Amino acid sequence: MKITILDPALCCSTGVCGPSVDDTLVQTAANVKWLKSLGYEVKRHNISNDGAAFKEYPDAIKKLQEEGVDSLPYIFINDKLVKAGEYPSKEEWLQLLETKTSQTSGKTHFSNENFAEKTNVLIGIGAAVAASNETFLKQQVSRAKVLDIEIQEIARAMNIGNDAKNSLSKQIITQANRLLGELQPTADSCAPNSGCC
Repeated sequence: MKITILDPALCCSTGVCGPSVDDTLVQTAANVKWLKSLGYEVKRHNISNDGAAFKEYPDAIKKLQEEGVDSLPYIFINDKLVKAGEYPSKEEWLQLLETKTSQTSGKTHFSNENFAEKTNVLIGIGAAVAASNETFLKQQVSRAKVLDIEIQEIARAMNIGNDAKNSLSKQIITQANRLLGELQPTADSCAPNSGCC
């Protein structure tokens, strides 16, 4: 699914430029990062720096001619204008994506309930790997298959769990070595069976 954001004139898309911070742009930049982390292709075009990109969207040109630049930003999903005049919140993105997904594929991938269930399964997969719990891991992977969770997401959860397990192992080894060092007798103390007592 392709997402395109046609921005008004901005000095930068993050909102962290100039004398004051634009919280809406900061949140939008965070939402774009989040959408990309979910695997969506997201492109932003600023009218002042990338006006030529607007020509690829006839609906944008028409709206600009009718309403002017105050009608920006424009949000397109799969080249269809879905929102104008303001940036979507995270909740609105979920609704827009759910609507577009159900229209294009006939099934909903992003209902809040389904999203929460998928998130719980991925957390379970990571936790099972971190705890070396093979039975629980098999259960969670079976649930992931039923929920149509992509293999890349499952692998990412497993890698995170493995990183957590390895980090914990390193910490335990470091602590064990520290304790072992504390238990070793000093040169001027008397160790059992050393013949000094």
